[in-house]
Amino acid sequence: MTQHIRPDFDSRASQWDNLPRRVALAKAVVEAIIAEADPQPGMRMLDYGAGTGLVTLGLLPLVREAIAVDSSRGMLEQLETKAKEAGITNLQTCFIDLDSEWHLPKGIDLLVSSMTMHHVPEPAPLMAHFKECMNPGAQLCIADLELEDGSFHDDATGIPHKGFSIEQMEGYFSEAGFVDVRTVLIMTVKKERDGLFQEYPVNLTTGRLEHACD
Repeated sequence: MTQHIRPDFDSRASQWDNLPRRVALAKAVVEAIIAEADPQPGMRMLDYGAGTGLVTLGLLPLVREAIAVDSSRGMLEQLETKAKEAGITNLQTCFIDLDSEWHLPKGIDLLVSSMTMHHVPEPAPLMAHFKECMNPGAQLCIADLELEDGSFHDDATGIPHKGFSIEQMEGYFSEAGFVDVRTVLIMTVKKERDGLFQEYPVNLTTGRLEHACD
C-alpha cells in the first residue's frame, strides 16, 4: 500500500485540547449531531478520527457504547486517560494503521466523524466501508470544512483536500447509498491570516441507510 505523508498527530496529542477554538468547534459539532441525528440510548456509536475524544465524549452519555477510532496512538492514549479518570466503562478505542489493511467494527448505529475527511486521500472508498459497518437505518454524520483556499491549516503538508463543497460531500453520501442526505452549517471558524481575520465555514452532512422495509 502506498504510504502518504501525514501530519504528526502523536507529537501534538498532549496539547491538543488546549486550544479553545478547537474545543468550541467540537462542542458545536456535538450539538449539531444531537439536533440532526438525535442519538438514542440503545445506539452503538463509532467516531472515525476521534482524536482525543472531544466529540466522542460529548456524545457518549447519549448512547449505549462508543468506539473511538484513530490512526494516532498518542491521541487515543489521551482519550483513554480521560476515560479512565472519569470512570467511563462503555468506551473502546481502536487504533488503525493506515499503511496496512484494516477494517472497522460492524454493527454500528451511529457513525460520526469530525474534521477528519479532509485528511482522507480517497473519501469514496472510505464511505463505502462506513456503509458496510452500519446497521440498516443507521445514521452517518460527517463534519468538515467547506471548500476553502488552502489557508485554513498553518501547515497543509500531507493534507489532500481543502475542505469540500456541499455538493461534493453530499455526493459522497449519495454514491455510497445513503438517503435523506442534508447539510447544515455548524459554525464559522475565524483565523488571522496576513493581518486580517478570515472565515472558514464548517458543515455537518447527515444521511441514513434505508431499513429493509423502506
